[in-house]
Amino acid sequence: MTTLPLMMAMIATSFTVSLTSAAPIADFNNDGNVDATDLVALVGNINTSCDEDCPTDLNEDGLTDTADLMELMSQWGPVPNWVPEDDSEEETTQNPAPTRDENRDMSWQGQAPVLLDGIYYDQLTEFLRRGGYNRWHPANEYNQGEYTKAWATANNIDVLPMVYGAFDWDEDGEFSEEDKANFAVWMDQSIPADYDGPICLDLEGEWWPMLDSQNQVVVDIAINFYIEGLVYAQSLRPNAKIGFWGLPKKSHTNPEIPTASIQRLLNASTAIFPEVYENNQGYDDSARLQLHVERAIEMVNGEVPVYAQSFPRYKVNSSGYRNYHDVSEFIRDQVQSSLDAVWTDSEGTEHRISGISMWDAYVYAKYFTENWSELSMEERKAMWDEIDHTDLEYLTEMKTLVDVAAQAANQRLADAQEADTQTEASAQDSAVVTTQTASTQQQAFLTRQINDAQSTVTVSASSYRSSSRPSYRSARRSWTQARRAFSTASRKYLKGSSQYQRACETFQQAREDMQLASQEYRQDRDSYRSARATINQAKNQWKSSNADWQETATDEQTMLASN
Repeated sequence: MTTLPLMMAMIATSFTVSLTSAAPIADFNNDGNVDATDLVALVGNINTSCDEDCPTDLNEDGLTDTADLMELMSQWGPVPNWVPEDDSEEETTQNPAPTRDENRDMSWQGQAPVLLDGIYYDQLTEFLRRGGYNRWHPANEYNQGEYTKAWATANNIDVLPMVYGAFDWDEDGEFSEEDKANFAVWMDQSIPADYDGPICLDLEGEWWPMLDSQNQVVVDIAINFYIEGLVYAQSLRPNAKIGFWGLPKKSHTNPEIPTASIQRLLNASTAIFPEVYENNQGYDDSARLQLHVERAIEMVNGEVPVYAQSFPRYKVNSSGYRNYHDVSEFIRDQVQSSLDAVWTDSEGTEHRISGISMWDAYVYAKYFTENWSELSMEERKAMWDEIDHTDLEYLTEMKTLVDVAAQAANQRLADAQEADTQTEASAQDSAVVTTQTASTQQQAFLTRQINDAQSTVTVSASSYRSSSRPSYRSARRSWTQARRAFSTASRKYLKGSSQYQRACETFQQAREDMQLASQEYRQDRDSYRSARATINQAKNQWKSSNADWQETATDEQTMLASN
């Protein structure tokens, strides 16, 4: 059976060269490229008759069919001589590259890693299309996983919500309205509306291998499908951290494997869940898996939380996951390596995983037990309990390491906060020193002004009091005497007489001397008064400045005390 994703991949890989064609251009969204967006638009109209305008009918035979698919692929790539329309108000693309929300919650950064229970208990299938009543009801009745669940509850270990088949509810490779409705029901039954933790979408099937392709066209087709469901999931639980199990794959983080880019899908995710499974039993794979996790963190630039997915089982060839790793090997290769993974960005900030979960499945008991259908429920319960105790052993060891990593993370956080506090305190101390220095400099300047003004006052006062003022008073007395003598002479002698002339000249000279002494007196008096005003102003500035610096110092002390 050829399914939709397989058919699209086959068509895409058959044509990688853009050819000149006389048929209508297959650039349906007029963005200058015939690409995956146009391919999806055409596939959505497959086997549709064209009564009127039908852009997807490229060969103009009245029907959108595989012949039009072939024509589209022959045009794949940039449109020759394409010119954007001048009257278009904005660029329109069906699948623009996702951008991150600048207002998203980033409080998880730098926080301690958490341990999550990702075990696939059969009870979880009640609202999934997997196994039905005969799977989830016995698991409920016989309390499957009771010991691990009780331990997890007692140790505050949260369950990692995992959606098997993700939004493709019937797992047929398509995302229908019925899928949306069933997926929404599962969300409402399983996850609170305000949940802000991780949600892992497990979407594999026939879309999964397409993400390993080296052909970007094929990968883009798969990414479009993944993003469509991811956006819908994010709309149902907008506060949650949602991404896909196993992405990025080990093939995506290995530079020696030339897979096409899945960056667009990672950019749309609000969490990633790379798996660290390994089947290399008996060998040390810790360095390889640590590098895988570090490169996964780098691929999202440390901007979304990373939850490593571990698995205690391994398989030999195609025998299935029948065997469990040694606890020590599992811890070393998958758990410790994930917790040790660190990526440093260009600003020197270190980024680590936000958590690690362990996955296992009780259905393996059924898969790997002969005559399972003939066993009694008590016998099945005994096998479930064996898995239960085994998982509990692994989780207990994991918790020990996660607790150590959490303590280290908390210490790093405390050290960073202390460093910030010390930096702030140092800045405040520097500000105080600067303030004090400025205060000292200004006080010295104002003191010099006062001293200079005082010297001027002293000189002015000396000149005013000891010289100009006595001189003025003496000149004024001389002028008064001369004026009286002249008045007496004018009455006693004739104007032309020598006595009259001598009295008049004496009077005029005394008047001139008095006027000069008066002018000098006024000048010295004004200088003295100006000097007095200058010194008073300088003293007021000094007092005001002193009060301002004291207020500033008080404010700084109050600020320091409040911190």
